[in-house]
Formats: sequence, structure tokens, C-alpha cells
Amino acid sequence: MATLTANADAAAWDKARHAFSRSILVDTPVASLAADLDVPPWPVKSPDETPASYIYLPYEQAVAALSARGLSPAQLGQLIAILNETAAFDEPFGDMTDLSALAAGGGDAGSPLRKNLSALGLPPEFPLHFSALSEGTLELCRLEKADTLGAFVDFAGRVSQAVIVGGDFRELLNAIAHRDEQTLARLLPFRPGARGLHLIEGLALEAARLDPAARAAVEADALAAPAATRARVARMAAWFPEQLDALRAESAAGAPPAMLVASLGDAALRPATAGLLQPHLPPPPAPPKPRPFWRRLLGLG
Repeated sequence: MATLTANADAAAWDKARHAFSRSILVDTPVASLAADLDVPPWPVKSPDETPASYIYLPYEQAVAALSARGLSPAQLGQLIAILNETAAFDEPFGDMTDLSALAAGGGDAGSPLRKNLSALGLPPEFPLHFSALSEGTLELCRLEKADTLGAFVDFAGRVSQAVIVGGDFRELLNAIAHRDEQTLARLLPFRPGARGLHLIEGLALEAARLDPAARAAVEADALAAPAATRARVARMAAWFPEQLDALRAESAAGAPPAMLVASLGDAALRPATAGLLQPHLPPPPAPPKPRPFWRRLLGLG
């Protein structure tokens, strides 16, 4: 970013803060906004460190607010970049041709976005916290009480054309609008070429969250997953009871976990996904006890 003079900084700050004051993201942590952009991390990671902490302040007071947090005046340049890049998405839902038409009807089952949910077999009640959406997007959705796929679509239908949203919020909305199965599979437990959501793909999203060391540990020992991951997997398994019952039946019939996850497109995630599934399967049958030597000698059963 080019070095700006004080006057240019003040002008750039006023332009950025006034534009961003119309955004629904004013109360989203700055660190979360930065995490979704190609910019350095914001140094203050606090739920109270939001654009609203700064954008209502003129240049001199904004610099003072930064200083009070132990940040240099130059940090205002990064904040301007974060605000501008977040707001750069001035056609809120990308290459959608007509947002108002797509979102018409809001929660009406006849709206185009709701129809696409139905066509794709995506249950409106599916909890977003089982998705691969970023924490910043999930936080925004929580603030708007959009905790499920259906509520997400309805929220999108309420968003004004003047409001700026981007990142994976935009990606998921566009994927639903255009039935983009590859993007859906990256963000939801969706299997391209098949309708609906799937437990195995959901476990794969959990496996993808793990760092390489944790993933390797789960591959070696099914009980080595972090406690938070085990809890999420248990809740997800409970959300797919029929699919879990079918997997348990296949396991009881002799199918090993590796076979149960063979449908995954990403082969690299199969071992860790099998490890996350293992604790929810019936234990393997005990090997038969050998007959005592004397019974074998006498030909007894």
C-alpha cells in the first residue's frame, strides 16, 4: 500500500468510514474481516474490536483510538484497506443476474433460492455450524439469527442491494443460486452428483479442519481426535440418524471403516474420516476362542 500524507490519510479515512457505515458488518470483529481478505492479520483479536469502534470517529480521534490499543497511526492504513476491500464487493452477490428476483419471497418456499434448496435436496433446517463457513461468516449469521440453511437464504433475501457482503457468504449464496455442486461440496457435506447432505462428507469437513499432526493422530488412533472435534462429530452423527444406522449395519456385516468412506472424492481425507467414524460403529466381533487341546484331540466340538 502506498504511503499517504496526513491529509490524504484523513480523506481516505473519511471516504472509507462513511461508505462502511452502511454495512451490516460494522459489528463484526476486524480480525474476522481481515481473515477473509488477502491482508495481514489484524493485531487485536477481540469481539469488541469492530469497525464500529472506529468508523464514527474523525481521523485524529481514530488515530488516538488506535494508540490507546497500543497500535501505531500507520495501522489506520490497514484498517482502511480492510474496510475498502470488504466493501469492494459492490454487487453484493457477484454474478447473480438479479438478486431481487432470486430472493423474492424471502421465506416463501416458492422463492428461487428456496426452490434451489429443494432441487438440491438441501434441508432448510441443516445447522450452519456443521458447514465449512469461516468463523466470521458464522458470527454474522448468528447475529442475524440465521443459524440454518433456510434462515441463511431468508437472510440473504432481506439484504439490501446497498449492503456489502462477500467472502464465503457470497460463495455459498452463489453456489445455491447457480446449483454449483463443487462449491457446495467445499462448504457443505454435499456429494456432487447426489441430492441431499451426507454424514460421511460432514465427517470429511471435520477431518479437513484438523491440522496435519492431529489428522495423522486420528488416522493412527480413532480416539486421538481433540475433544472439541469428538463433540462436533457426535452432534453431527446424531443429526444423520438414518445414515448412521445404515453405516452401522454395513459395519456389523463386516465392512471396514475404510470401505464406508470410499465414496469421498478426496482420497487424502479418507483415513482421518474413517478414524472419526470408527467410535460410532459397533465393535468388531470377538475372534472365536480356540477349542481346548483335549477337545480337539477327542474330536469334540
